[in-house]
Amino acid sequence: ESTEPTAVALKHMNPCGIGSGETIAEAFQEAYEADPVSIFGGIIVLNRPVDVATAQQLQRIFLEIIIAPAFEEEALEILTKKKNLRLLVVDFEKAAKQPEVVSVLGGLLVQEPEMESPADWTVVTKRQPTPEEIAALAFAWKAVKHVKSNAIVLANQQQTVGIGAGQMNRVGSVKIAVEQARENNKLAGSVLASDAFFPMD
Repeated sequence: ESTEPTAVALKHMNPCGIGSGETIAEAFQEAYEADPVSIFGGIIVLNRPVDVATAQQLQRIFLEIIIAPAFEEEALEILTKKKNLRLLVVDFEKAAKQPEVVSVLGGLLVQEPEMESPADWTVVTKRQPTPEEIAALAFAWKAVKHVKSNAIVLANQQQTVGIGAGQMNRVGSVKIAVEQARENNKLAGSVLASDAFFPMD
């Protein structure tokens, strides 16, 4: 979805860190710094070909899978030296045009991917968000739709700073996301995206 170089760290099919940057190496560094603990043994998805600079960063940590649209030859040489690391090539442009398919009891749910722009948003608060907050919210809402079960994402313009998921209620997810952002000293100035409204005060 992102047109910027973007990296996503996944653990148990939930993002644990998402980062964007001017290069794919910068994007990976942002994703790594978003949660350097949970990324261990995880999956990395990159929306740009893996170059040498990125491969050098990736080979320093234990990962299960790296998914990217391509791998430069020198990057492959670096990464194939690691045991039990699987490298997958995915055409994200082609995949983005395909309908989303989810299995349900005895059948399939097929839907077109949602494309929404901040220009379509309605601001319901008295204080209007700044352009920086709008950019951060756009980033956070792209991320939160991929987080499962009472999803909460705290983010700035280029990085998730706290992710809460898998809780029985959304308040619990907020507490987890806030604590993570606070531990990394990145809570101030972040925005919050939720996968649904808060049904309590």
